[in-house]
Amino acid sequence: MLITLAVRRLFCDSADCGRRMFAEQVEGLTVRYQRRSPLVQNLVEMAGVLLAGRGGARLLRFLKTPLSRTSVLFQLMRMELPPVATPRVLGVDDFALYADVYGTLLVDAGTRMPIELWAGRDAEQPASWLGTHPGVEAVCRDGSLVYRQGITEGAPDAVQVSDRFQSRQL
Repeated sequence: MLITLAVRRLFCDSADCGRRMFAEQVEGLTVRYQRRSPLVQNLVEMAGVLLAGRGGARLLRFLKTPLSRTSVLFQLMRMELPPVATPRVLGVDDFALYADVYGTLLVDAGTRMPIELWAGRDAEQPASWLGTHPGVEAVCRDGSLVYRQGITEGAPDAVQVSDRFQSRQL
């Protein structure tokens, strides 16, 4: 499909203005600083939610919207998650985007729904999240000492459960 679109370019003559040129936006078709239309962006986000990295990239290739797995994951990380109630049991784990770039995932262990997705893996993020969301009774995590420290700081009364493969490090 080829769309030919004519928009106006607007200029600002004011010396105080930081921007000199502006482009007109078409409602529902263009978004400022985006490379994809809102409809295609929604498709990429849904593929990321349903299938994550490689699976989402494969699905998008079949739908004639080729993206790399890291692009799908980055779009997934940019999405805002809907507000949810604080879970009783929280799952904390990390994942690799590529090479030495990691992210952190918080999951409601009762519903198996994602709650938060962060770039990086450190103790401050889980500690601050648990501090602002009291009521977590148990946290399932891997053997990471970083996550253990963050959970202890944020929810000192929560029971921490480590998986069986990492339990020797505790």
